[in-house]
Amino acid sequence: MTKKKILYLSYTGLMEPLGRSQILAYLSRLSDEYQFTIISFEKSADLDNIDDIKALKKECESYGINWQPKAYHHKPRLLATLWDLSALIYYTWSYSNRAQVIHCRSYIPAIAAWIVGKTTKVPFVFDMRALWPEEMIDAGRLERGSMIHRILVWLESKLLKDAAHVVSLTQAAVDYLQIQQPYLKNQNFSVITTCVDLDKFKLNTPINKPKKLGTMGTVISGWYHLDWLFLSLKTQLQRDSSATFKIVTRDSEKMLRGMAKQYGLQQSKLEIMSSSPNDIASNIADLKAGLLYFTAGISKLGSAPTRMGEFLACGIPVIGNRGVGDMASLIEKYQVGVVIEDGSQKSIYQALDNLDELYQDKELSKRCRYAAEEYFSADKGAEKYRKVYKAITSLYKK
Repeated sequence: MTKKKILYLSYTGLMEPLGRSQILAYLSRLSDEYQFTIISFEKSADLDNIDDIKALKKECESYGINWQPKAYHHKPRLLATLWDLSALIYYTWSYSNRAQVIHCRSYIPAIAAWIVGKTTKVPFVFDMRALWPEEMIDAGRLERGSMIHRILVWLESKLLKDAAHVVSLTQAAVDYLQIQQPYLKNQNFSVITTCVDLDKFKLNTPINKPKKLGTMGTVISGWYHLDWLFLSLKTQLQRDSSATFKIVTRDSEKMLRGMAKQYGLQQSKLEIMSSSPNDIASNIADLKAGLLYFTAGISKLGSAPTRMGEFLACGIPVIGNRGVGDMASLIEKYQVGVVIEDGSQKSIYQALDNLDELYQDKELSKRCRYAAEEYFSADKGAEKYRKVYKAITSLYKK
């Protein structure tokens, strides 16, 4: 069987953990039917690591993947991005004559494919990943109504309209876009969330129910309610004096312990540790629940926290808030945790009560694992992408 050729464009480096888990995890599973050329933009520190580059190239070659790493430029931000976009347009033009589909991971690659496609007519998949203009505004890097903002919004509408297929991390983002731009109801959308390699996350069924609450990943940022987190830990300690807590993160331990002190938490009650990707599963195995308190808003409608899938894959329920992608609806649909309405003392106390009640269900851990297999599985995600490619290539003959 002659494999169909896909040109995959990513502004995220394949050398980054995210590149391996959210790009290679899918493409390796699809390489039986498709021949991929990946153009990714790698950070200079990663490009300098010659041995790792060679090892990853060899791994890609084992799947028949032609990986072409390029240099990512960071500063000055706008000029660097425009420089990379120019390079991406050139590379897209160079490789697109051998491709039947161009898969664009996020906005910058999609802009390049859209521009080149005006001449080549090669269809492209706009794999959004998030609502980028809104994220830029929330991060303080873009002013709403500014010239650059208006240009990005105009480009976003063109990409959404002209893509052969649009992939979103969440249904919430699709619903929002179709309300804002009603003509998109005729566009082909697929919801494919961030994936988890379930082989690395085994179902944990402890004999004694754990007492630890905690979380993992980046928490010192503008995207996470640290105040909700520490109020939850303080409230749990008031309810159960034997409770302990854990935060698995690479964030500043000094800053986190300082905040714990502000909330009157004994330092001996809180364990803070970093972890390699391969050790995450074992390091969260003793948690009673993962606390996922992300800031809500328009920009977060397109977010799908990978850590939620990792908690569930280990059989660990979660407490999460509304307004963050599909998180709340997934918790309620699969009954794998508690949805918190706000960060008040009353809401947190009620959520912890509800968690204790949920823990009386002997099927809870299995239900969490089932939800991870149904929604966050890399295998399921790859098959969704396979359907997208088949739908496009069946219409486009080259």
